Amino acid sequence: MLCRNNFKSGMDLDSSPNPRILFLVTESYYFASHKMELAAAAVEAGYNVTVAARCDNVEQFAGADFKVVPLAWKRTGSILSAVFGLVPDLLRVRAVLAHENPDVVHNISLKPAIIGSIAAFGRKVKVINSVNGFGYVFYARSLLAKAVQLGCGFVLRQSAKRNDARIVLQNREDATYAREGMGIKDGQVRMIRGSGIDTERFVPQTEPKSPPMRFLILARLLHMKGIQVAVAAFELLRQQGVDAELVVCGAPDSGNPSSIPDALVKKWSDVSGVTFKGQVADVRSEIAESHVVMLPALGGEGLPRALLEAAAMERPLLATDIGGNREIVIPWETGMLVPPDDPEALASAMAWMASHPADRERLGKAARQKVLGEFSSELIRSQHVTLYQDSIDQSTRS
Repeated sequence: MLCRNNFKSGMDLDSSPNPRILFLVTESYYFASHKMELAAAAVEAGYNVTVAARCDNVEQFAGADFKVVPLAWKRTGSILSAVFGLVPDLLRVRAVLAHENPDVVHNISLKPAIIGSIAAFGRKVKVINSVNGFGYVFYARSLLAKAVQLGCGFVLRQSAKRNDARIVLQNREDATYAREGMGIKDGQVRMIRGSGIDTERFVPQTEPKSPPMRFLILARLLHMKGIQVAVAAFELLRQQGVDAELVVCGAPDSGNPSSIPDALVKKWSDVSGVTFKGQVADVRSEIAESHVVMLPALGGEGLPRALLEAAAMERPLLATDIGGNREIVIPWETGMLVPPDDPEALASAMAWMASHPADRERLGKAARQKVLGEFSSELIRSQHVTLYQDSIDQSTRS
């Protein structure tokens, strides 16, 4: 049985004649923090919106102009268990599609894209698959991972054929891979870079006094985020005599195969100058109290929101030279790029940042301007609404 929560007042969404969009997402907290503006934009454009997600706290959507359908996604800690959990999740999603009967289903992230696409086979519904980085499945190199990669490519390709699906990617490398590696037609591949940043909420902040130099990482506690590389680099930096701090804000994710064990986090926390703060509800104060925001990820990124938020607040960026990071980190313009999994290179870049305050200010200001020109909420919202309208118009013509 579906547990349904309708927070829209004064209107029965089920009886509305407006076109219907269903957002399918794994976690409600992710939708609340990253995609709420897309739902709001769709509502403003006249669409009837429903969000289906695992909801630990449906009250976070109180007052929202859309319906929420809690969905009991199965959490998994490995690729193999994810494969075995496919059928139960598929049945749940098919039930939601049958009940809500949307005109467009917008699947957000890889798991909903795969399951939502299969569930839509045989139904007259347009599909939008937003893959916000291919993540651990495409980062892993095992034979099982490679088999799953081939399977994901097959499903997304079939979705493009059967449901005229558009696949939305956040960076150039992923868009190229979808076309050349998965065989999806160019006209069905769209690049919309991120979810948009509210530049009136994330505003420039004066750099705090130094020393110590405060380096900040905003990321889930996953090996693929390069946390271990950052800790090793920080220890090298301190050996060079640089008075610095490393602060990591983010929660563990036991459902991800790349999750870092608690014991290892505790060990790193014992390193002098390293602080793990856990999940932070509002990252603005952490960014304001830092000099540089880093993301030493090893791969699998779409377009890291943490870097965009830091850039909007005029912080210089230090990240690894991988797809996604390169969309916002322009060497010597908005920040610095270093090779992935290279503590020595990262420590050298951190030392350079510490000794060049004027350049930090220049990089931060340029980063803010890049966000204003390419990543603002207004721009990203407009691109998504256009995509929804194109899907509805295509459905009407077909």
